[in-house]
Amino acid sequence: MKIAENLFLFIGQKAHNFFPKLERQLESAQMDKGAEEYLSSCAKNSLKLSVPVSSGLFVIALNLNDSLFQLIAAVSFPVVLLMGFFTFVSIPNIRTKRRTRKLEKNLPYALRDILIQIDSGIPLYQAMVTATEGYGEASKELNRIVRDVDGGKSMVVALEESIVRNPSERYRRAMWQLSNSIRSGTDISGTLSSVVDAIIKEQKIEIEKYGEELNPYILVYLLVAVIGPALGITGLIVISSFTGTAVNFQLYVGILFGLVVIQVFFLNLIKSKRPEVRS
Repeated sequence: MKIAENLFLFIGQKAHNFFPKLERQLESAQMDKGAEEYLSSCAKNSLKLSVPVSSGLFVIALNLNDSLFQLIAAVSFPVVLLMGFFTFVSIPNIRTKRRTRKLEKNLPYALRDILIQIDSGIPLYQAMVTATEGYGEASKELNRIVRDVDGGKSMVVALEESIVRNPSERYRRAMWQLSNSIRSGTDISGTLSSVVDAIIKEQKIEIEKYGEELNPYILVYLLVAVIGPALGITGLIVISSFTGTAVNFQLYVGILFGLVVIQVFFLNLIKSKRPEVRS
């Protein structure tokens, strides 16, 4: 067991050279692991995935006594191993993007809340404390800044550390401008107002672009998922009537399964393209 652990750790150390950005991605995704440790766990998990998959395929191939299927089962082990490894390695990046979308969804509203309170004469720190609830991922990040300040750090240092660890470009830009305003002693209210207006304007542009991108997606969807199958099935029936070839039940099941896959693919594609904007 110890030998296996050392082997996976060795793989993680060697693989670290090929993923220099992984350390930053793990920090941005708030995953409490080092890059080498995470890569060793990726190698371990990919092996756990590939062994049962390839073994199951090989058992099926032996029962079928099909040499081609046996070859596929043999090739499946390294293919699943590599695909599983790269999939697990990409998880921090996926989590980072998901966290960025959630943070940017509520960011302008959290900043506007802080702005309203500052205009009312409340200090920046107290305004941030009030905004640590009700704004999702943005509130979590603001709460971390408040805890850093409570721990003895200055507001500028807490903001700069938040900029370094945060993946959102909009958030980093907003906090950087706020930090500069505190350093230079300029009006924080004016800075926040311009930042909020800029973020909301960018979100509106994203919504307009999303609406424009939907048109070609709808056209492709109609061709692939509606018109194509309808014409294809009609054509198969017509051809089978001339050739005398029967259209069996398995073919219809295959077409139905393909349609389900296409539906799920387009749903996920449209969902991934949709901008995260608070309604």
